[in-house]
Amino acid sequence: MVHDCEVGLKGNMNNFAYDLQILKYSNIGCRKVKSFRALECTFSLPASDRILLCCDGASQGNPGCAGYGFIARDSEGKFIFAESVRLGISTKFIAEVLGIIGALEWAVLNSKDKVNINSDSTTAITAFIKTKLPWFVWTRWLFICRKLRSIHFNHVYRETNFSADFFANKCVYLMKGQEMKFSNRPSNMHRMEMPDKIYYTF
Repeated sequence: MVHDCEVGLKGNMNNFAYDLQILKYSNIGCRKVKSFRALECTFSLPASDRILLCCDGASQGNPGCAGYGFIARDSEGKFIFAESVRLGISTKFIAEVLGIIGALEWAVLNSKDKVNINSDSTTAITAFIKTKLPWFVWTRWLFICRKLRSIHFNHVYRETNFSADFFANKCVYLMKGQEMKFSNRPSNMHRMEMPDKIYYTF
């Protein structure tokens, strides 16, 4: 039966000793080895008249207990503001979208009319660029568009968006609807992305 099913094996192996032992025991030939390629990525700060909003969503399951976080930084990379919000049961995509909406609404309330949005969610960024958003955020999105002069969306690697991930993960410990706001950088936040450093993604 093992040999009959061998034809359907499509996955790769990690080339660990344990993998090879199983294949040898089952008398199955070696599979293709999963290869990893390191890519260099960098973090960029916005122009002097713009604010950078790095956003991220978190979900324990899909759907599951979800929330979002974002961090606002100026053109010199200095910490301005951050927020973590617990949403309740939701999907990762909805958490990512609401994270961007929440960050843009903060920009409106604080008279920041030119913003750059960084997110590691390709689907969320594409939804905003193509204006194919969930119906329940349309009113909020139209209000944001009327108030802000310029919004630039950037898809970034997760490795250059770890500050937003830090605040998104904080929402896991909150009650539904609860939020945390930070006017100063938390003491347990040991690092932020820097433009003069090279990061790697695999």
